[in-house]
Amino acid sequence: MDPLFEYRNCPNCGSNDFIVLFDSNMELDDFHEGIETVYMLPGDKYGRHVQCRNCQFIYVNPIERENRINEDYTKRKSIDVSIIRENRLRASKSQVELIKKYKKGANLLDIGCGEGFFLFNASKAGFKVKGVELSQDAVLYAKREFVLDVEATAFTEQQFPENHFDVVTLWQVLEHVPHPLVFLKEAYRVLRPGGVLVTSTPDINGVPSRILRKRWWNIRRLHINQFTPKTSAGILKNAGFRDIDSTSYVESISLLMLLIPILKHLKVYESLESLFHPSSIVGKIMNKIILIYPARFDNCITVGFK
Repeated sequence: MDPLFEYRNCPNCGSNDFIVLFDSNMELDDFHEGIETVYMLPGDKYGRHVQCRNCQFIYVNPIERENRINEDYTKRKSIDVSIIRENRLRASKSQVELIKKYKKGANLLDIGCGEGFFLFNASKAGFKVKGVELSQDAVLYAKREFVLDVEATAFTEQQFPENHFDVVTLWQVLEHVPHPLVFLKEAYRVLRPGGVLVTSTPDINGVPSRILRKRWWNIRRLHINQFTPKTSAGILKNAGFRDIDSTSYVESISLLMLLIPILKHLKVYESLESLFHPSSIVGKIMNKIILIYPARFDNCITVGFK
């Protein structure tokens, strides 16, 4: 096999018995271009998706080697931050309200914290916050804009103390990591007894996925694990969590955030950027036209306790 890739057993149960749902549409040269931007849609490249016969978990197999994946995320640039900022700040307020149902004013770790939008609102709500994020560019943004305690590091290499945090959050992270069960077991270790874990991932059984199938925006190179509410709960249970439940929060997206990915996909955004940039008059108006919807419409949001 090409040294760029590795096969893996089911990231949930460890079985090596699977069916192929659909093959990859990527060429070898596609893997040398670095990762696409995390936030903007649609994604038009994807790996071979398989489904475990034992636990029904859906995952990409083979994948790029973990060190290559981490290296690509370390280099990721926050080029879309001006477009997503207001939307993510608004949604993260609802995420904080969700966390407050379980813990208030607690010691909180956000893994894969990106540019720090959730941590900013969590700190305003009285949480003592810490973030880890691979992207050096995103970490610089979080420190510069929000003065947050964020480190550019891999979570599993950080070696936080055992029983240290009251809350651990993984917002749109587990779909990206080669070994999500390892991630969750480490999150379990650093949580205090009675601590809460909240995860969110795209839902491959959600309405948009059922309609769009392989054209769904979350079928993309970046996403190497695909969850359903059932498999999300199952992997948390395998990591040791108890009292697992599905929940939701309020998501939102502006008209501008919907339009720009389409323009980029059509390769006309650069010529129209001055008109639709978030700082332009048209951009500011379109950024104020907001679509509100429950996060579970397109995502699995799962809560578990130690």
